[in-house]
Amino acid sequence: MAIYETFSYSENLPQRILVQLPDKLKISGERDSDILLILRLLSGNVKLTHAYSDKKIKSRVNYFSSNLTAFSNWNREFPNLLSEDVTADDFSIFIDENKYINKAFYSKILSELSQFILHDKNGSHTSAFIYIYRVLEKISYAFPLIYASKSQDFMSSFNQLKELMVGDKEKKELGFFKIFIKMLYEDDSISSTSIDININANDIDVQRQMYKVLREVSGNEITHDDSIEFNKFSIKFCEMGSFIINVRNRFFHNLNSSANNIESNRIVDSDEFFSFINPMAMHWVAMVFLEVTTYSLSEFQSHRTSVLV
Repeated sequence: MAIYETFSYSENLPQRILVQLPDKLKISGERDSDILLILRLLSGNVKLTHAYSDKKIKSRVNYFSSNLTAFSNWNREFPNLLSEDVTADDFSIFIDENKYINKAFYSKILSELSQFILHDKNGSHTSAFIYIYRVLEKISYAFPLIYASKSQDFMSSFNQLKELMVGDKEKKELGFFKIFIKMLYEDDSISSTSIDININANDIDVQRQMYKVLREVSGNEITHDDSIEFNKFSIKFCEMGSFIINVRNRFFHNLNSSANNIESNRIVDSDEFFSFINPMAMHWVAMVFLEVTTYSLSEFQSHRTSVLV
């Protein structure tokens, strides 16, 4: 029995940009690369159709931007995010030759991301957060392995990471990912920056409560000095994964034995609460996805050059 196709995808770039785009970077609806669809969805330029409800969503949010603003010319600007030396043609070759590598994994990520966009569009922000966490779970083990498989230099560090893979399944995979993130951004200035969650509740007292909850969930280890009390809560860039996990555990698990749960009466409106968190959480996930894609592209080009020489 065939699996029900929950989502379909179609082109949503302006014609003036589309005519500049290599064919392999266009969405045809026929055997499109899952990696391409993920990157285009995160860029905010795909029309997403939910088959069951026949709901059509034109994704507009660019999660690769910290202020979520759209690309003015994706054909030029997105390849430049990967590297100043990368063109759309370079990227299209990479996409075409890698479209079937780890396909099952990327297909699952695409599905979770599509569900996030659907629930976000419906205003169901509490539900949408679940899909951010599900993406995080899926990449927590796969991304370090994908990265390691492409680099000889990484293997010694990878052996150290493997030592983390003991004990509870969830803890070991997410702990594995946390160390990987710190290694991934070890020499990158982005590691000293913050992910900023702006809290703009309709009621100032509710806003104060929401801020306090985020502060309690995070603690000093995760909180960045850029925070502005009651208005902006900032998380250290490399600790954003830990923040997402903490929020999930404290709100959705809600263990009776824990004194640190996020109680629903304190955040008042969970959809409003998660509407502040979700865009920046997905921005962080997008940036990690971008970093791993950049590395994979670089290794692909190096290998291709050595073969052609």
